[in-house]
Amino acid sequence: LNVLFTRAKDRVEVFTSMRPSDINASEGSNLGVHALRDYLEYAETGRLETGETTGREPDSEFEEFVRDRLREKGFDVVSQVGVAGYFIDLAVKHPKRSGYLLGIECDGASYHSSRSARDRDRLRQQVLERLKWNIYRIWSTDWFHNPEEELRRLIGCLEGLLRDEA
Repeated sequence: LNVLFTRAKDRVEVFTSMRPSDINASEGSNLGVHALRDYLEYAETGRLETGETTGREPDSEFEEFVRDRLREKGFDVVSQVGVAGYFIDLAVKHPKRSGYLLGIECDGASYHSSRSARDRDRLRQQVLERLKWNIYRIWSTDWFHNPEEELRRLIGCLEGLLRDEA
């Protein structure tokens, strides 16, 4: 795999009958199995880092509330996905392929406890977007003021991303 990935001069064309999600790469799997799955994911999505499920709980009740509303609408949502040394509050899994469709940032407890949070969040979002993540920010004040409208906007964003891929 190393030779395949590193020797191309101009481009690489990938032809395969399997999807990244067809490769079962568990913690005990050979490193090559993980590399092939990750490479196929990159070839399909253009994302260098697709995110790792951490098993961490949401940081706030607000995140839980948003996650639960999305799950009620049929979306598969994971809390605290690790990407490039950061944790994305919520990540919506892509319904038709492996990986994630959207990362959702919620302004939870850590946001309000730091004066430099906006600058830090802006830098963080730039890093994630360079890694080809779609990021959606939800402000708790807007959500609690009008949760139906904010949920409608969020679902509209998700549906728009799916339409754009078609």
